[in-house]
Amino acid sequence: MAKRNFQTEFHPEAIREIRESIQWYRDRNEQAADAFRSLVQAAESLIERSPESCAPYLHETLGYRFQKYPFVLAYILREDRIYFVALAHTRRKPGYWRDRLED
Repeated sequence: MAKRNFQTEFHPEAIREIRESIQWYRDRNEQAADAFRSLVQAAESLIERSPESCAPYLHETLGYRFQKYPFVLAYILREDRIYFVALAHTRRKPGYWRDRLED
């Protein structure tokens, strides 16, 4: 079976959430920020290699849940594209990013 190659794309608000979350940790602890940034990058790589491996999340998305951080990296598959819609903090209103699915 041939491996599918997926293009990746980020909703602009997902990029903002990633940057702001890393900065939030950086303001408190440089090592925690570096660890979180590395985990986000590792999650992206894992999803790119095996996009269907994450559990169903909200609104027909899939989600990668971070073990030591209160976030879910939510994404959808569109043909041969992975579309990251949110780095959702687990204490925010679930699905606050739903309108991003229409972009």
